[in-house]
Amino acid sequence: LATRAHAVVNGGEHRGYIQKDGSFVVENLKLGDWLLEIQSADYAFPKLHVRIATNDEGRASVAARYVQIGSEWSEDAPVLAYPLKIEASAKYDFFTPRQGFSIITMFSNPYMLMVGASLAAIFIMPKLQANLDPEALKELQEK
Repeated sequence: LATRAHAVVNGGEHRGYIQKDGSFVVENLKLGDWLLEIQSADYAFPKLHVRIATNDEGRASVAARYVQIGSEWSEDAPVLAYPLKIEASAKYDFFTPRQGFSIITMFSNPYMLMVGASLAAIFIMPKLQANLDPEALKELQEK
């Protein structure tokens, strides 16, 4: 994973940097509900609803569930095992492969269509004028 990736809680309230082995630590989180996101320029990660609460012994317990942004945080979703193992759901692909040469694409370009229409006018107009009757040709030349 790139070193540019971060573990971000609640849109930036808390931040943890991801180590080379893929682990991360977000410090100073208090009891409550948190939204955990892994921000990476290369990969898309699912978002997690993390609930930190105390158990019967007074120790902190962590329950994490996948969440969809824009929906309610549901208790019906299965709880993920701790420590969290978050895998990328997709790899971002910012580059598209370059298209090869195509004569059809070249001639469908608007500039090529304008050049083609101009060339057609240059070569076709003299032939049209040659087919005019002499009186109409003389009238055109006088204007």
